[in-house]
Amino acid sequence: MKDLKLSFNTADIIWDKKGLPHSVLFDDKYFCKENGLEESKYTFCGGNALEERWQNLSTNNSGIFTIAETGFGSGLNFLCAWQLWNMCAPKNWKLHYISVDQYPFSNQDLSKALSLWPTLKNFTSQLIKQYNPKKHKILLMQFNSNNVNVTLIFDHVLKALDQIKKYSVDTWFLDGFAPSKNPEMWSEELFKHIANLSCNGTTLSTFTAAGFVRRGLSAQRFTISKAKGFGTKRHMLKGIFND
Repeated sequence: MKDLKLSFNTADIIWDKKGLPHSVLFDDKYFCKENGLEESKYTFCGGNALEERWQNLSTNNSGIFTIAETGFGSGLNFLCAWQLWNMCAPKNWKLHYISVDQYPFSNQDLSKALSLWPTLKNFTSQLIKQYNPKKHKILLMQFNSNNVNVTLIFDHVLKALDQIKKYSVDTWFLDGFAPSKNPEMWSEELFKHIANLSCNGTTLSTFTAAGFVRRGLSAQRFTISKAKGFGTKRHMLKGIFND
């Protein structure tokens, strides 16, 4: 996949009184006000049982574990996954993290948003050095001496997923804005793309528990269940693909 160059608009972001980013276009927040870092860990790393799965990866045979995400945003989910990967994955395995975002953060906004999480400083500084949405439609980044690879596609989600057909995804992070704010990120067509890129045992998790999301994913051979949501949120969704 080529590292294509293209100039386009970044996200229009305003900052609330607590210093948190808010999308003007979608009139929605990027992460929760209580603790976005813990919400990310709970919903996506915990929701897909990544710690247990990574600890159980074979130490005898090398491989690649692929995560795909709908909505890169501030990169918080990636940073949480990268941190956990460093803690528990075997050294002979590689992590490939694929994410899409049609309206990416500018470099300045990304730096400001990630400064909220000082415990991730060692990771955020490396991401910021390589992040450049103004020049690349497909941005390829490498970390941990090429042990952690990121494919970041700045395009409409359906067009973006069309470009990664050769990959088989192990885990999905479904993290667009709320379905009521950004319905294109929760369409039947998107669910079909997700299924086509999945294999038997592929998992997913998302913060939303909307009925049409559950039904749409179920129609694409995912077994979907409700789980306790983060903090005061009642429910979230988890799923596993049955090929």
